[in-house]
Amino acid sequence: MREGKFSLFVLLAVLLAALAAGGAGEGQAQAGAKSPLDRFSAEQRQKLLAGEAVYEQVKTQDADGVTHGHGESYVIIAAPVAECWKIFTRFDEMQLYFPRKKLSEVIESSPGRAVVKKVFDFYVIEMQYTIDYKIDEQARRVDFQLDPKYPHDINDTAGFFLFEKIDEKRTLFSYAATKVDTGVKVPGFIQDYLTSRDLPAVAANVKKRIESGGKWTKD
Repeated sequence: MREGKFSLFVLLAVLLAALAAGGAGEGQAQAGAKSPLDRFSAEQRQKLLAGEAVYEQVKTQDADGVTHGHGESYVIIAAPVAECWKIFTRFDEMQLYFPRKKLSEVIESSPGRAVVKKVFDFYVIEMQYTIDYKIDEQARRVDFQLDPKYPHDINDTAGFFLFEKIDEKRTLFSYAATKVDTGVKVPGFIQDYLTSRDLPAVAANVKKRIESGGKWTKD
C-alpha cells in the first residue's frame, strides 16, 4: 500500500514539474518575443513612447545594387490593432483628418481592393488623382499606387500603411511614401523637406482620429 501511494506521489510530482517547466518556457517565450519597437533607436523609442511621430529616410537596394531612398513616419496609437484597422479602412472619411485632403471618394470596391478618388491641396495648387488600394486585412497592411486608368494631375505616387500590434492596448502605425512625384518642378531638397513634414503630420492625425474613436477631425 505504501508503495502504491509512493508511486502516485512520484507521478504527481513528475506531472507538476512538467507543467511548471512548460509554464516557465511559455513565460520565457513571451518575455523574449520581439516587439515592433525593437527596430528603433533608443532616441526614436523615447519619442514614440512620448506620443510623438517619428520620421526617417529609409535606404534600400534593388536587385541591380542601386540604392533608393524613401520617407517613412511612425507613431504609437493607444488602441487595439483591430480597432485601428476598422477606423482607418473607412477610406471615404480620410478627407476629414488627412492633412490637405479635400476629397476621398471610393469609386470601386471589392474584397481586398478599393479605388479612391482624391483631391489634394498641394499648398497653392489643387490636384486630383485616383489611388488603387491593395488591402491585406490579415497583415493589417494597405499598399497604394496611382491608378493610371483615371485622370490625374500628378505623375506618380506609391507607398503603404501598416498597423503592428505592440500589446493589447497599443499599436504601431507606419506610413511610407515610396514614390512621390507631384509633377511640380521643385528642387529635390525642397521635396524632401515637404515630405519630412507631411508624413509625420499624417501619422499624428491618424493617431488623433483613431484614439477619438473615429470622431476627431482636422481644423
